[in-house]
Amino acid sequence: MNHTQDDSAKPLILIVEDSRAAATELKRSIEASLDLRVEVAATSAQARAFVEAHTDDIFLAILDLNLPDAKPGDIVDTFRARRVPSIVFTSDFSESTRKRMLARDIIDYVVKDAHAVRNIVSYIKRLMRNRAIRVLVVEDSTSFCAYLRSLLEQQMFQVVAAANAEDALDLLGREEGIGLVITDFEMPGMNGVELTRRIRADHSKERLPVIGLSAVVNPMLSARFIKNGANDFLAKPFEAEEFYCRVDHNVETMVAIKALREANEVKNQFLGMAAHDLRSPISGIKGMCEMMLEELSGPLNAEQRELLEFIHSANEHMNALVSDLLDISVIEAGALELLRAKSDLKRLIELRLRVHSIGAKKKSLVLTSSLDDVPEFSFDSRRVGQVLDNLLTNAMKFSPQGGSIEVSLRVEDDEAVVAVRDHGQGVPPGEEALLFQTFKQTSVRPTAGEAGTGLGLPIVRKIVEAHGGRVWVESVYGHGATFLFSLPMS
Repeated sequence: MNHTQDDSAKPLILIVEDSRAAATELKRSIEASLDLRVEVAATSAQARAFVEAHTDDIFLAILDLNLPDAKPGDIVDTFRARRVPSIVFTSDFSESTRKRMLARDIIDYVVKDAHAVRNIVSYIKRLMRNRAIRVLVVEDSTSFCAYLRSLLEQQMFQVVAAANAEDALDLLGREEGIGLVITDFEMPGMNGVELTRRIRADHSKERLPVIGLSAVVNPMLSARFIKNGANDFLAKPFEAEEFYCRVDHNVETMVAIKALREANEVKNQFLGMAAHDLRSPISGIKGMCEMMLEELSGPLNAEQRELLEFIHSANEHMNALVSDLLDISVIEAGALELLRAKSDLKRLIELRLRVHSIGAKKKSLVLTSSLDDVPEFSFDSRRVGQVLDNLLTNAMKFSPQGGSIEVSLRVEDDEAVVAVRDHGQGVPPGEEALLFQTFKQTSVRPTAGEAGTGLGLPIVRKIVEAHGGRVWVESVYGHGATFLFSLPMS
């Protein structure tokens, strides 16, 4: 086959398979799914000639054990001698053959069945993914460390090793890009469980998986590893296939979470840019609308005023949505900065109540308060004011005409606890979890048809949690709801 210069730079897959149909289907599927070069050899002689000419170019060989011009399995020795990474692909795979092949340092084997081609393609994708992942092996036994290294390098991982927990922590602190830790339990000094606990102080389970290993016969050891933050546990001795499956499962989960996190970051960047770009035209519409309502551009008849008031109302809703989108994009991007300073929470609540009294009058709502004296403490008054605004606006939206809203402030266990109670319908059973989820809303509709974005309460939760507090709701359906949040005072 002739290749362009660009093709020659692609990783090369060599398929050694005497079945023309099987080789063709496998080649087609690999080329359709992956940006790779694929060559086919139908006999042992062709394969030998190709590997002698292209040893350094072959990324992976896929080998049929039974070829017409060689003894069963001989082709594996040819590629092993050239140190070419190989996967055995065969329909005849007994237990004795399996042991013999694994002893020859093949990467793995795939049995020919209805899913074989798909399995091969998936395996190649995993190997290409693994090349970018560094695994830290923490093992004081030199021989077993070498064994783990060989298993991982066969799967094309990059491997670094530490002989004890202290060296492992030092490596994690100095080197970037470690994506998996595999640690033994029994080591001189700190054991594997304690190492796992120490790792979790700086690295989450989602970002850095940890697999514990041990030959100690103790049924509780796996639980100790897991309870201290390990993602998985494997008892020694283990089969190579089980080890591969455990490692792949944890790496796959980590990679999937990373991809979701990156997609979420792109989403937040888009929301932030879109919301920022919408600010100017929204402000322009608002200014022109208010100028016309004040009749600075001429007198209005009743129909014109009604239309302008509708535009003004819709513009206000759009402005609120844009503000919420900017806030949620900042918060979810982890860029929320709190400007803490000693402030008077009682005074802040009284101020926000006065501001919202104007909106309350439009629905004939009565705002009452029962506020204990609370010593000044450190919090971001602008952000906590935003929390109060969201909760008060929410309470007014779901309160019936002529109803009441009560706001209270008290101190409990060195925390300031604020409660906003309304007398609307409350939260339907089973829908409590929707309240603080982004863009989610319950089935209860505002009493006067007010618009909502589904972002107010998630913003409340994020701001309160950033202060080290918590937010929750107490509700009996049909009898209103009380939204509460706490702020630590020390």
